[in-house]
Amino acid sequence: MKCFFLFLIALLPYISSAQIQGEDEVHLNGDRIEAKFNHGGMEEFNKFVNENFDNSKVTQSGKMIAAFKIDIDGDVKNIKIIKMIDSQSAIEMIRVLKLSPKWQPASRGGKPISIEIKYPIVFNKSEKQQSESFNQEKESTANDALPNATEDAVKVASVETKPQFPGGAEAFYIFVAKKFKVPSDRAFKGGKMVISFVVEKDGSLSEMKAIQDIGFGTTEEAFRILANCPKWSPALQNGKPVRVQYSLPITLMP
Repeated sequence: MKCFFLFLIALLPYISSAQIQGEDEVHLNGDRIEAKFNHGGMEEFNKFVNENFDNSKVTQSGKMIAAFKIDIDGDVKNIKIIKMIDSQSAIEMIRVLKLSPKWQPASRGGKPISIEIKYPIVFNKSEKQQSESFNQEKESTANDALPNATEDAVKVASVETKPQFPGGAEAFYIFVAKKFKVPSDRAFKGGKMVISFVVEKDGSLSEMKAIQDIGFGTTEEAFRILANCPKWSPALQNGKPVRVQYSLPITLMP
């Protein structure tokens, strides 16, 4: 398992060994009135993210940018990953943002207003932690024979009982269609994308990958939807649940 330092682009003091630091410029759609988190500013929110983010979900260095709206009630809504490194870290960021308690909303003229915040995070490998994680990987390899070791996902066509979304395949397509936000960019001309994912033994979805990407944030949007998908009925082989790889083609019109 690789370990990483997490931090936002800024010059704030370190919080802990896995760091998330706040950017000194927060984009609020041109409005300079700040929303408050936990009776504080972005530093308090950075601490919250730092305490809840699972570093093991990050597989490589790079910069991620999340965006979310704080509505007039202080709720975090419309979570998006504008720029991603990999699917697992993006899904983990969405999970953490969904855990966020209410903010004190921004205001103008004494009245609460909705604002959008862009939240960049940079993941940097620590050489010391990388050495330690190499030892952890060697230990986990020695335990691969244990009954609870992670198994390779099999193709959906090869299992006796296929995984099923609540309500069936048609209900899954309707779920995706209703949740998917098509890019509003005038340059977007539509196209076909293909996303693969694994339906785990407990029915949760993991290991999301873009097999065919058409850009404009469509892959990130697909990951967001799948990360919020209800649990499936898992696939069965010889009466036992198994991990199954599933592909989802999505055709988008402008």
